[in-house]
Amino acid sequence: MAGKLRLAALGTVAASLSIGAAACGTSPPPSAHPTGSNSAPSVGASSRPAATTATVGSDCSMLPANGLGSLTSMSTQDAIAAASTNPQLSVFVAAVRTAGLDKLLTTRHAYTLIIPANSAFASLSKTDIIRLKNSGELMKIVKYHAVSTSITPQQFAGGATVTTLEGGRLTLAKSGTAYKVGPASVLCGNIRTANATVYIVSKVLLPPS
Repeated sequence: MAGKLRLAALGTVAASLSIGAAACGTSPPPSAHPTGSNSAPSVGASSRPAATTATVGSDCSMLPANGLGSLTSMSTQDAIAAASTNPQLSVFVAAVRTAGLDKLLTTRHAYTLIIPANSAFASLSKTDIIRLKNSGELMKIVKYHAVSTSITPQQFAGGATVTTLEGGRLTLAKSGTAYKVGPASVLCGNIRTANATVYIVSKVLLPPS
C-alpha cells in the first residue's frame, strides 16, 4: 500500500509539472522564457565538450554505459539537455521548465546542478507537493538545487558549505564511500556536462519556507 501511495504521489507531481511545462512550451527558443533571476550575469555554455571524470555515489548504474544518457553523451550537452535524456530525471526537468528556469540553467557556465531522481519526488509529503505546485515556491526550490560554482568530491570530504542560487546554503558531507548534500544521498555525482557538474540525489532539497 505504501508503495502505491508513493507512486501515486510521484504521478501527481509529474502530471502537474508536465502540464505546466506544456503550457509554457517544453522546448522554447532562448528568448521565450523570462528567467525571473537576479543572479549575476551568466556566461554562455562552452562549445567544447567537458572531459568525463571519475564519478562518485552509490548508484551510477542508473546511467547507461553507452548512447544517450551515458557519461560520454552527457559531457557533450548542457546540463538540462543531458538530464532530459534520462527518464529517471524527468520530473526535475519538468520542474525546471515549468519554473521558466531552463534558459538560466542552460546559459550558465561552470556551476553545479543537483538533480533529485524521480523516486525522490515520490517520498514528498502532501504539503510538499502543494508547495511544488506554487509557481513562486517552485522557482525557489529549483534554484535551491543549483550552486554557482563547480562542486568537487574533495569538498564533500572537507564538509564544505555551499551557497545556492536561491540564496540558501547546503552542507556537503562524506562518510566512507557515501556522499551527502544536506539530507540527500548522492546516487551518482561528479558528472560533467558541457556547462555544469551534475549530482543526482535521493531526496528533493527544500529551502526553509
